[in-house]
Amino acid sequence: MGPQTAIINGTAAHRLLSDLPLSIFENLLSTSRASIIQMTSDELRKQILSKLSSAEGNDKAETVRELLKISELALLRILDPLLTVVECRRFITRVHSVCAVQPLSALQVMRLTNKNILLGDGENQREKSPRRFSGKISSGLPTIDNYLRGGFSTGSITEVVGRAGVGKTHLAQQLCVLAATRSGGGAIFIDTENKLSLSRMHEIAINRSRREKTSNTMNSRGNVHPNDVAQHVLENVTVRSFLSTKELLETLDELVLEITQRNAEAETQSRLPVRLLVIDSIAAPIRRDFDMISSSSGSSSSAAQRAAALLQIGQKLNQLASDFNLAVVVINQVGVGGNSNQQGDYQRNDALDIRDGEFTASLGTVWQYCVSTKIILEHDEDPHKQSQQHHYGNVSARTATIAKSLVSRRAKVEFQVTDEGLCEVSSS
Repeated sequence: MGPQTAIINGTAAHRLLSDLPLSIFENLLSTSRASIIQMTSDELRKQILSKLSSAEGNDKAETVRELLKISELALLRILDPLLTVVECRRFITRVHSVCAVQPLSALQVMRLTNKNILLGDGENQREKSPRRFSGKISSGLPTIDNYLRGGFSTGSITEVVGRAGVGKTHLAQQLCVLAATRSGGGAIFIDTENKLSLSRMHEIAINRSRREKTSNTMNSRGNVHPNDVAQHVLENVTVRSFLSTKELLETLDELVLEITQRNAEAETQSRLPVRLLVIDSIAAPIRRDFDMISSSSGSSSSAAQRAAALLQIGQKLNQLASDFNLAVVVINQVGVGGNSNQQGDYQRNDALDIRDGEFTASLGTVWQYCVSTKIILEHDEDPHKQSQQHHYGNVSARTATIAKSLVSRRAKVEFQVTDEGLCEVSSS
């Protein structure tokens, strides 16, 4: 029963057993035993909860998480003679079905939250999608893909770092689009800053589909409408949102079963196997839980806990990347930002922001050892200070630099943020 805890979400895991619906206890007993015992569902519920709460040591259970950690043999011993082994299994199955995570795809979330966006009926999506996976996730920037030998690698962690407003979240959403349309893989998007815009992801998918008509895995099957391509993308992205480091660690454990289930579905249904995991951003929960505390108290124990949490996160991400052949992409923030002078002009503080010609990313050296590839996004001017001709701020080019890679030397390319996402600027 222990492994079942992996697919219980954080909120449900801490749910009190006393708050479980009465329907779990209805007809729990087999017909033959129910006629002998003659106990109402409410009476059965009270006795089961009483036995679980009065158990000793690790067998004591008052929450769903505690219950699902109890072995089958121990649970039978606690509830004997009230429930048989078959009835114990039925009880656990019912608890699990009520509390288990039911991931929503990005398309389902969008339909629930934004009725104004035209998504189409998806009739053209009934045909099974290609199962072939290219092995790399394209960044959408040809020069970067070329140096990385096809795109972001699976089986390792890629870090994208840059100041606010440079296009990190745009790139994260673009990767989800390109994973589905070019690489034949689905995605999981962990949003820790509430910056994810499903309408923006939908827009990127539509506009890129209109322009790209050749190597696209969707369009290779024929003339597919851009709206159907966007729907296909959103159907293959699931979203997780939370605020704390503890929730992040719990979620990474839960993903093992979610990915396994989605990959199994991909064998028989029109969904794609998971090949991309995005966290936007990795720094936000760490800063909330540790940096703010340590800066106010100066506690050394907080720094040690922070380092331990980062190592745990890195280990879990690398394990997921290795076990499921995932491209793990984490968005990171800059350690110290720039500022504005009295005239309001943006100035980069080279003494604090740049180290050996590079930005100093958040989370320090402990985290940097967990990362295999590092991409730095930069802009020379603060985009929030510019008079923008386009609401994505494509009036000036920005740069993407491969700062760390096992397969590439340092390389840089200019890009703009457009309605298609990040688009490379031609050097000609």
